Amino acid sequence: MGALEALRAYVRETEEISAAAALAAWDQRTGMPEKGAEARAKVLGRLERLAFERLVSDRMAELLRAAEGEAEGEIDRALVRVWKRNHTRHRAIPPELYQKFVEATARAEHVWEKAKAASDFSLFRPHLAEVLDLVREIARLIGYRESPYDALVEEYEPGMTTARLGEVLGTLRRELTAFLQELRQGTPPAPLPPGRYPVDAQKRFCRDALTWIGYDFSAGRLDDSVHPFTIGVGPGDVRVTNRYREEDPFSSLFGALHEGGHALYGQGVAPELAWTGLSGGASFGIHESQSRFWENQIGRSLPFWRHAHPHLVRHFPALARTSPEDVWRHVNRVEPSFIRVEADEVTYNLHICLRFELEVELVEGRLSADGLPERWKGAMGEYLGVVPPDDARGVLQDVHWSGGMFGYFPSYALGNLYAAQFASAAEREIPGLWARVARGEFLPIREWLRERVHRHGQVYLPEELCRRVTGEGLSPEPFLRYVRRKYGEVYGL
Repeated sequence: MGALEALRAYVRETEEISAAAALAAWDQRTGMPEKGAEARAKVLGRLERLAFERLVSDRMAELLRAAEGEAEGEIDRALVRVWKRNHTRHRAIPPELYQKFVEATARAEHVWEKAKAASDFSLFRPHLAEVLDLVREIARLIGYRESPYDALVEEYEPGMTTARLGEVLGTLRRELTAFLQELRQGTPPAPLPPGRYPVDAQKRFCRDALTWIGYDFSAGRLDDSVHPFTIGVGPGDVRVTNRYREEDPFSSLFGALHEGGHALYGQGVAPELAWTGLSGGASFGIHESQSRFWENQIGRSLPFWRHAHPHLVRHFPALARTSPEDVWRHVNRVEPSFIRVEADEVTYNLHICLRFELEVELVEGRLSADGLPERWKGAMGEYLGVVPPDDARGVLQDVHWSGGMFGYFPSYALGNLYAAQFASAAEREIPGLWARVARGEFLPIREWLRERVHRHGQVYLPEELCRRVTGEGLSPEPFLRYVRRKYGEVYGL
């Protein structure tokens, strides 16, 4: 057996263990009984420790050294590059520390759900403090040049640094804050009449929308969860979840489109990348670009609502007197709000700016878990001009910190930027794109994304993939042009 073949076999076994852990995690978030939490934390910890020990083992180091000399094609070179990077980063973390981290985050997420339901941060605080201590230790062991946050963000966006994020997010904050002032001079869209929208009807509508964009239900599922998520269990199994609010049928729709965008990425990876560890996105920012593309560039466009409006009315007869234009304006209303996942496109990135700032302070030790709720309220007032009245709509609204995912939030903003760049390229390359959307013809868009983005998995680094698709590297300008053009029209500027 050659070195590359041996590496592939070793990687496949590791990926199969990770697939078992993913299935256990999906069940934990969707159907696990209350009393199974502690045992599930142990099982997840054991499975992920097994995969982790294989990743950082001497055997992996030997296989990578031997395979480097044989890697010639793009996929083989990427296989060595990705696993070498992950091996080097994680070898610095003792397996027992990693298992402790997995178990702590599994417990923390379970408690977070209870704390959010009770709107009581004090329940979650000791668990967050424990996770933070572990995250800081992991960052120290991995190593960094300037900020410990650099070690964490690199996990999600290879090549990105705290300093560059500060520049990019600083530009967005400055430009979007100024644009918000301009929008206040315009005419805000009239809200739709309030009502109650049955959850069963919302589930049917969301399933319709996922079918329109090409989500393959024979290779996935749609389930309920406290926080919507997408999880790839293995080849041919990419699952999505959603949540529903009776007073708002649009929150669940955009949640479905968002998670569906993630899932299309997973379902569109080239078959030859199966079990190689290359079937994920080029980065979390690139992955977020796919969810934000379908949620916003498509789902919040007027052509989309020319197609979707009759279906909306069929599911929700109370909206029969509305027009596609009415709904389009309604879903593009700009209004600072408490909840990130329900924020409009103009203010959404300000939520990310806020979280980025607080994450850096927490990781660098300038902010403690005890001081987080008040710091959060102050930052909300500074960034968005609103102060959450309780913990559920404030510091407890996101699941990420319970999972130890410090460094992840910037991916959402980067995803918005990449999505705008990809949308501009799609407009140039897909004939009559918006006319097709208005007719409900979404598959040409899915196939364009599949060929340009999805099929490559992690074969290319994010900046390289962006250049291959759009001809340029990461830039905030296409996104800023997009929001100025669309929201200028919505607000009659």
